[in-house]
Amino acid sequence: MKKTIESASFVFNEPKDNFVTVGTQKDNHLLNTRTYLVGHMQYASGRDWREYVEDELKPIGIRIFNPYKKPFVKDVNEDEDTRLSIAHCMEHGYFNDVADRMKRIRSYDLNLVDRSDFIIAHLLPEVASWGSAEEIVTAVRMKKPIFISMEGGKHKTPLWMMGMLPHHYIYDSIEDAIEMIKSIDDGSKEIDSDRWRLLKKELR
Repeated sequence: MKKTIESASFVFNEPKDNFVTVGTQKDNHLLNTRTYLVGHMQYASGRDWREYVEDELKPIGIRIFNPYKKPFVKDVNEDEDTRLSIAHCMEHGYFNDVADRMKRIRSYDLNLVDRSDFIIAHLLPEVASWGSAEEIVTAVRMKKPIFISMEGGKHKTPLWMMGMLPHHYIYDSIEDAIEMIKSIDDGSKEIDSDRWRLLKKELR
């Protein structure tokens, strides 16, 4: 049965089966690895695709860092109410308050990029997302594995991004990206990149 995920701003179609190769990894190769979900929050809702990723990857033991659900003991909120409050402060010129709050959010979110074994992103190329851009640049400079889903298909990728990282890390849909991750996990796709620096399972 065809699987389609719909929201107010995007539609995900079922993944293609054109990239699976024979691998040698053991089953559940990504058990207890950690991934951070990069994507729009200010100018477009990012809940639906993140919930889809959680539903797909948590059952195979991948730990998800979702910016809507911060994992820190002492944390900062980044939910809708917080964003409405920040927008109110911006509108009325309380810029010092906005800067202080966003410095904390930025610090915490970039820390999650640092803690992750790999990154998953879903981008709307026609919608600005400055936080996503910095998080992806940070991951690129750290040479972390990155799986980018481009709204509208890979051919919509911003040209600058084509020069930032290998283009085969960019997918037509979030479902394509998740299927690749599952293939790496179950060993049907061999890890062929030195960007993966996985700890032994007992040390994760």
